[in-house]
Amino acid sequence: MSKNVLILSASPRKGGNSDLLCDQFILGAKEAGHHVEKIFLADKKIGYCTGCGSCFSSHKCVQKDDMAEVLEKDDRR
Repeated sequence: MSKNVLILSASPRKGGNSDLLCDQFILGAKEAGHHVEKIFLADKKIGYCTGCGSCFSSHKCVQKDDMAEVLEKDDRR
């Protein structure tokens, strides 16, 4: 059974050691027949949580940044 795999590369550098490990994980997941997508977080504008608590009731962040795009890729939601 094929699964969707989302890789979040939090490496500060493309091609750095952590990013290369993500790429190796991707190769293994693809060889196993899974659909894989990698998001390089350094390319995204994501603000820090301000602790406002608005998401507790609305389940959405009030900040208008790229985090909403990343969260949409989570198919468990």
